[in-house]
Amino acid sequence: PDIPPAAADPRSSFPYAEARCHGGERAALAHLRQYCARGLPHSYKDTRNGLAGLDYSSKFSPWLATGALSPRQAMAAIRAFEAEHGANDGSYWLWFELLWRDHFRWMQCKHGRRLYGPRGLSDLPLPAHNARGFERWTQGRTGNPLVDAGMRELICTGYLSNRLRQNVASYLVHDLGGDWRAGAAWFESQLLDYDVQSNQGNWLYVAGRGTDPRGGRRFNTHKQAQDYDRDGAYRRLWGQP
Repeated sequence: PDIPPAAADPRSSFPYAEARCHGGERAALAHLRQYCARGLPHSYKDTRNGLAGLDYSSKFSPWLATGALSPRQAMAAIRAFEAEHGANDGSYWLWFELLWRDHFRWMQCKHGRRLYGPRGLSDLPLPAHNARGFERWTQGRTGNPLVDAGMRELICTGYLSNRLRQNVASYLVHDLGGDWRAGAAWFESQLLDYDVQSNQGNWLYVAGRGTDPRGGRRFNTHKQAQDYDRDGAYRRLWGQP
């Protein structure tokens, strides 16, 4: 018999306790249909860096991660949408993000266990680990308002926007001197849409131990807060656990 899910935090950007966000194929396909029917592929590029709410991004990832939705199904729906309504930067960017997902899978096929070693694909020194900083980071108690808000959302809901995933990962690695593998493991333990290849690939990218020739990606979280949370609404929303 169906077991009702635990009550979700009403602030969640992916309210999994609601029927529309349940984990099966029926909900996945219904979500895909309504996403296209409302014309949201056209606005995806403009809204994808949002921090709160259901519609700023596609939210395909929880269903992709469990196999309830396949990337081919998602792409077929996007192509059908473009055939009827025309293509633009937004619908192109959805395809581009699905390609990133494939890229991380091909990385896994090519490099295998190397992706999980401390150096990743780099020749960088072994990463240090700031155990006390890591604990504060997991609890949303670093003292950085944007990072702490993001980590509280993750703890309470199992979800976090892509923009904030990059910011909190960067803060752990580059500001706190934490081991990127510890961050990857924490995400694994928390995320509703955890996907091993994408998670590992993105942490390697931030830590500068993947395939990006530019090296690590260090985010200025104060500038990011100004760019993406200028009015402080997100930080207020998650100012308390």
